[in-house]
Amino acid sequence: MRKLVLVVVAALCCAAPANAKEVLGAQLCGAGGCATQHAAGLLEGHGGPLGDGPLAAASKPGPWYHGYLLLGDRGKVFGRFAFYYVPDGRVVVQPGEGAQVTTWLHPSPRLAVLLADLASRLKPYPMPELTEVAVNGRPAADPESYLKLYAVGKKATTYPSEMGTQVSLQTDRRTPWSDGNDVVVYPKSNLLVRDGQILSIPGSIADRAARGESLEVGGSGRPWTWVAAIGGALAAALALAALLRRPRTASKPAVQT
Repeated sequence: MRKLVLVVVAALCCAAPANAKEVLGAQLCGAGGCATQHAAGLLEGHGGPLGDGPLAAASKPGPWYHGYLLLGDRGKVFGRFAFYYVPDGRVVVQPGEGAQVTTWLHPSPRLAVLLADLASRLKPYPMPELTEVAVNGRPAADPESYLKLYAVGKKATTYPSEMGTQVSLQTDRRTPWSDGNDVVVYPKSNLLVRDGQILSIPGSIADRAARGESLEVGGSGRPWTWVAAIGGALAAALALAALLRRPRTASKPAVQT
């Protein structure tokens, strides 16, 4: 009898989150901690806890937050739904999982106000730094340059005509740009599929990405890389000039015996 009671209790506990259709508020976390706020009227839509807002274009890499929607029933929280919030454009991101592609959305007006208020109290996580990039499973050169794949592209008018090259972006901490994201390059078609959206990109970027090369065409685009190179050359020139200005001592004549 005791075993039966335990099974029934366990079943009820597992069923509670599944029946939770009310969004009771949100928790947002940044570099300095988390903030939580409860709110009424955030009903779950047909599209899930994040609501039925329109799809959004993926944001360029920048500051971001990690958050949870508080799910429950009759004011009691039974579970949490993970998402990301990118203040640039005020978009929410549902990370991809399994066969589900990462989705970028405009939150409902009520949720947008709530997230903006929470974000105003917190310091965001900084722009991500890529630690590794794999192109069809092979390591790519200059991983950091592959953030460009989230900063280029315009709406495509054609569809891919060949097999694509899968690009996987890795970071130390999961981010809106490196958590189950789907990035595929089509070099012959000059197309990029980025989290379910088809984009037209420059042929130079498509070709280099498919080959696993640096996407900084003509050299690194990082300003500090150029500064370091110029600084090194200048230091070498100054050292050479100092050496040339050094007074030379005349050699002593050989002593005749």
